[in-house]
Amino acid sequence: MKTIAIEALVYGAVLIALLSSWLMLRMKDEYQMMHFMSPPASFSVVLITIAIFLQQGRKPESFKALFVVGVLILMNSIVTHATARAFRIREIKNWKPLEGEEVPLKHSDEPIIPGESGGD
Repeated sequence: MKTIAIEALVYGAVLIALLSSWLMLRMKDEYQMMHFMSPPASFSVVLITIAIFLQQGRKPESFKALFVVGVLILMNSIVTHATARAFRIREIKNWKPLEGEEVPLKHSDEPIIPGESGGD
């Protein structure tokens, strides 16, 4: 019975990954595709970790898998945001702030003044 549950969890994780990949290919642009990057990195990983706990019990391997789940879930939003930013910068090419647009800067940065050429 335990083996059936483990297999069902792994098959579910694979199904989520395959379905997300297929749906990603069907989207018309990169921004829509990004929505399908997260299920394999969150739901599939959780299902596989549950399967590991069922098979191994409370062993170090199980807790390592749990740590990986935490890292993947935390990094998922960061990677998605960075990817969206990269798509946007590629789309715009030479990004500069618009007239009147406020751009937050660190104290060590030089101010960005709209309309000036930035050393091009």
